[in-house]
Amino acid sequence: MERRKRIEVVVEAVRAEQVTALLERLGAKGWTMLPVIAGRGRTGLRRGGDLSGVLDNVLVLCITSQAVADAVLAAREELLGARPAIVSVSDCEVLRGEHF
Repeated sequence: MERRKRIEVVVEAVRAEQVTALLERLGAKGWTMLPVIAGRGRTGLRRGGDLSGVLDNVLVLCITSQAVADAVLAAREELLGARPAIVSVSDCEVLRGEHF
């Protein structure tokens, strides 16, 4: 097992491409995007799934090196700006560290 960092970003679906482009530019080798069906936070309950998709959120998951995670956190203004998002970074262990 090898130690890596797990970055999770919950963001409006319309901004997902900006987030993934930033991750790639900063050296991430890959990412996974999952739809967020519903969530509850400080602004209350939020559900996606309307026909327009305007209110939909996604979870962008990226496992990467400490150096890339540090670069992502240093780019917080570009990542967040004044737009809503939830960003978390945690430690994880992976079987094939060279993939990340």
